[in-house]
Amino acid sequence: MRLKTMLATGLLATGLLLVLAVGCAAPTVGLDGGRLRACPESPNCVCSEVAPDSAAYVAPFAVPEGVEPAEAFARLARTVEGRAAVETREDGYLHAVFKTALLRFRDDFEARLDREAGLIHVRSASRLGYSDLGKNRKRIEALREAYDAAGR
Repeated sequence: MRLKTMLATGLLATGLLLVLAVGCAAPTVGLDGGRLRACPESPNCVCSEVAPDSAAYVAPFAVPEGVEPAEAFARLARTVEGRAAVETREDGYLHAVFKTALLRFRDDFEARLDREAGLIHVRSASRLGYSDLGKNRKRIEALREAYDAAGR
């Protein structure tokens, strides 16, 4: 019985170490041809730069009429900074890492300013797992609500 317990503990520890190693791996983020990267086939990512009929589609943020696009983007960046660790902030591009409350899994959030269209494209993706149970979509919508409220 003691050997079974030791083996089970060893397997559990190995599994946890593997999950942590994969969860801490560097994400695939950044622009690809001037656009946010497409989502993988797994349902743990949403993006405004995929086809609108895709399950991964989420609407981009609108730059409000009469507001400079750079100011709208700065507003979104401030909204994100209060909730996540900003990894990269460049002219018209933002990458931040959110951590889930319970197990501290890392999710990558990206935003890209499209000045000509008056839009801020967004992408949120889990680094680990197959499904996120809608967490990334909920995050985008919560950010949208906070972004809109900050402009009032």
